[in-house]
Parts: sequence; C-alpha cells; structure tokens
Amino acid sequence: MAFQAFATVQDLLDGWPNKTLNQDEQTAAGALLLRASAYIATRLQQKGIEVDAEDELQALNLKTVTVNMVRRSMSSGDVDGLASVAQTIGSTTAQVSWNNPSGAFYLSTLDKEILGLSGSGGRAGWANLAHGSQEAEQS
Repeated sequence: MAFQAFATVQDLLDGWPNKTLNQDEQTAAGALLLRASAYIATRLQQKGIEVDAEDELQALNLKTVTVNMVRRSMSSGDVDGLASVAQTIGSTTAQVSWNNPSGAFYLSTLDKEILGLSGSGGRAGWANLAHGSQEAEQS
C-alpha cells in the first residue's frame, strides 16, 4: 500500500477561505501535501508516536497540521505570507517582510503541541535536579 497524504487538495481549500487554485497549483498542492505528510510521519516516527488509522482525533489533527504546513509554504510571496509592511510617502520608503520567504516546510510550536512533538516528548531527557544524584539518595 502506497503512502497517502494526511490531507487532500480539497481539505487545503476548505481551510483557506477565498483561495482558488488553478489546475497547475492544485497539482503542486497535491505534491506538497504528500511531502508534508511524509515529513510529519517521519517526525512522529522519530519520537516513537504511531499513526493509528482508527484514531479519528489523531487523523483530524494530522490533516490540520498538514494543511497548515502547505498553506504556509504556498503563501510565500502571497499576501497571506506577509509578516509586516511599512510604507512612507515623503521621500518614498517601502518595506515588506515575509513570514516564510523560501516556502520551506516547518512545524510551528502549535503544530508540534497538537501532534505531541513539543518539548522533550514527556520524560525523555528528564532529570530530577531537586534531590541530587541517585547515589546520594540511596545513602
């Protein structure tokens, strides 16, 4: 069975009000959704989190994060991707700053929290610094 994206082009459009994509953009979006899904699946696998086909809540969260990633990627160079705009009329100054100018995939802090990837992933790397070493506790 071939790997399938966690979201469809229609899911992307449903979560992106007032956005239309021509046929070429829809094809590109489909490829980006698959790549984003593979990226997410790899990150989950690295943390020991399994994708459960029966877990509807997990499936919805995977869809949401996949759509978020692709939307950010496709928004580079679009009005949706603007971080800030400054304009001065006297002596003419204009400045535009983009959130994701390269269109790279990334998981936001919220995306990581939704997927259980934030922080150290529970007790991994945990240390009790309040009570000294184990040797000291045993004596």
